[in-house]
Amino acid sequence: MKTAVKTAILILLSLLMFAACATQETEIFDLELSFQSDKTDLEGVTIKYLRETGGQGIHYTGADQVLGYETGTVLGDLAMKRIKDVEKDLNCKFEIKYFSDTSDYSNFRMNNTIGEYYTDIFCGVSDRFREDMKIGALMGLSELDGFLDFRNEDKWGSRNILEVLYWEDDVYGLVPMSWPSSSVSYQGMVIINEDLIASVNAADPRDLYENGQWTWQTLRDNLERYHVQEGSEVKHYGVTFQYNGDLGMVYMLSNGYRLAAKGPDGNYISGLRDPRVMTAMNEALDIYKGPLSYTVSINERHIDALNNGETVLGVLHQAEYLENIVKVMTNFGVIAWPSGPDVDPGFIAVSHFNLERAIVLSRYSPHVEATAIALSALYEPFEEYPTTDSIREFLYHTYFFDRRDADMYYDMFLNSQYSYFASATWNTQFEWLDYNGSPAEYIESHLGPVEEHIAKEVAPSKRGMDAVWGE
Repeated sequence: MKTAVKTAILILLSLLMFAACATQETEIFDLELSFQSDKTDLEGVTIKYLRETGGQGIHYTGADQVLGYETGTVLGDLAMKRIKDVEKDLNCKFEIKYFSDTSDYSNFRMNNTIGEYYTDIFCGVSDRFREDMKIGALMGLSELDGFLDFRNEDKWGSRNILEVLYWEDDVYGLVPMSWPSSSVSYQGMVIINEDLIASVNAADPRDLYENGQWTWQTLRDNLERYHVQEGSEVKHYGVTFQYNGDLGMVYMLSNGYRLAAKGPDGNYISGLRDPRVMTAMNEALDIYKGPLSYTVSINERHIDALNNGETVLGVLHQAEYLENIVKVMTNFGVIAWPSGPDVDPGFIAVSHFNLERAIVLSRYSPHVEATAIALSALYEPFEEYPTTDSIREFLYHTYFFDRRDADMYYDMFLNSQYSYFASATWNTQFEWLDYNGSPAEYIESHLGPVEEHIAKEVAPSKRGMDAVWGE
């Protein structure tokens, strides 16, 4: 593409509030952009957009939707208006197909394997794109620098959230962070039954958190108070988990555990080598099997236990909160797991398995630059919700009773760590609870396989982050 045309594109993108810092000179697609006054003209190009309707979180999952929002709602109307505005302003057309089965993933993969075009934009579950990313079928977003402001983390997601979409030397997808939605569905949220807290005359954990006192030790001091038993009948437990893996995970994360870290030689090693992990394991085991174990319930009915007042604290998945708790409970709070002794008070960490609404661009699109321009315009913040604070305000008024809960919910989301679900690295967050040996013995026996997996699957993503951000 000639230099003059490139310069014109960048000037016009700037006027449209798109980030403009292009450095590439190679032409990626054949469409010749034309311009009228201060407007970019995409010459009527049709952009195919595939979007899955299932999943978890705030997104509406039914078929009658507009980009994840239910048709006829305020957000659905805003999304519909945005589509029409972008089509008019840029002279393009979105051909959006919503699907609920997995056939489009398979078709996309098959076409990618032979290097053929199937769609321009695909929005779906992130781990389904990992192989497409590895074989080079997705556009590395650095190649679209100047057409898509992918380094704008407020708009497109921070690097810790997008880790699953990094590979070796680039990032291959994003999430629409500047829209009021949740593309990350995380595990480790703690729900407080405020009625039970009051009934046992205990301090509200949210107040303790604000005072820097929501710690493992404070939890220990309160578990017996939280637990109420009359004769042989347990009125309510101190804390309930769906399964023991959640207990192990929250203790490790809340004391600073990270799945992988860069070692002295520059290679990535397992976070199991961090001494803080051993501290977390010993504490969790004492709660799980020690003198306070009677206050803890491992219960597949953890949602019912919360809704029915059978537990003071309940640890669950963020989607379970949106789909159950917020619709049933009338007096609850939201908090992170208390912090361990080796991190600062107020430390927050949760874990996510996937991005439920990852957006990727096909390398085989015949008009990938036009697609990037249109996508950036499509996901500009709504005028009604222009900032992160306005999105927090939306969450507060929609899903919470207390502003602190909305802030905590959002802060957990921002501090979520990708866990490489269903892999050797994920399992090491809880297997040690029932291991026939000490935590030290567990770590020693599992480090080899874990670090082999990190070298194969985790380190390439970390290197991709380093390449994009120059770290």
